[in-house]
Amino acid sequence: MESYIPEKTVVGIVGIGKMGTPMSKNLVSAGYTVYGYDVKKENVQALESDGVKVADTLKDIASSSDILITMLPSSDDVEFVILDQEGLTESLEKGKVIIDMSSSYPPRTKLLGDKLEELGFRFLGAPVSGGVIGAVNATLAIMPGGPKDLVDACMPIFEVLGKNIVHAGESVDSGHAIKCVNNFLSATNLVASMEAMSLSAKLGLDPEKTLSIINSGSGLNAATKDKWPRFLLPRDFNCGFSTGLMYKDLTMGSDLARELGATFFIMNHVRQVYGLGVSKFGANSDQTQLLELIEEWAGVDEDD
Repeated sequence: MESYIPEKTVVGIVGIGKMGTPMSKNLVSAGYTVYGYDVKKENVQALESDGVKVADTLKDIASSSDILITMLPSSDDVEFVILDQEGLTESLEKGKVIIDMSSSYPPRTKLLGDKLEELGFRFLGAPVSGGVIGAVNATLAIMPGGPKDLVDACMPIFEVLGKNIVHAGESVDSGHAIKCVNNFLSATNLVASMEAMSLSAKLGLDPEKTLSIINSGSGLNAATKDKWPRFLLPRDFNCGFSTGLMYKDLTMGSDLARELGATFFIMNHVRQVYGLGVSKFGANSDQTQLLELIEEWAGVDEDD
């Protein structure tokens, strides 16, 4: 099938938040015509000067776009904007494409794909990894799941948004399944690194020297390499991913494991830590703020 190149494609993005904002800008910069829709209309209006066109309703964005991208907090939100009686499918022309780039629950992505196929639309589940920084720098890892011909046709769009694009599989839920696994490991690395650095503090070790040695040894991971130098050592708790969203992703992993009859003790422990973080700091708190909770348990005084 024909590729969705800038000169011939209008892209609509539903969900102009922390991720959807820079993604919209990058698509405009690449030459795409981009419409944005968000329940907070001011989020889209703030991008008008960047060339993003404001869609007042889901009907407007559906009727104006060749491809619709959803970047939303949960499967509930994705299904609502797509299938509601005033949702995208009510105004979208048959045969057009919807790409869900949210972190959605894989079994629900599969059911949504089946429903959209019945209705005459094409669908990909294409979640991303890399956070706000990756979205801003257009370096997201993108894991599209779905028919290869459609993935290939959408590749020009993916290549504007990211640098590491891997076709996860022919099933539309395969990318969301991999994203679930990825976020479990990402959260585990973060929590484990917080405990490790709290132990280092209790031992009276210099945190910068400790981190330098870890990052040149076998303890190296994404949290020690990236989040600690940028957000945790300077205690700038603003990595751009909320405690509540990661708790949601870990809950999806726990639910998947239960449905598969599998027991994962570390996943459940990390999920509990995030749940306590939500209770203490709120769902909208940045996940790096969990360090304060872990230091409290360890009896670490940040001024020591």
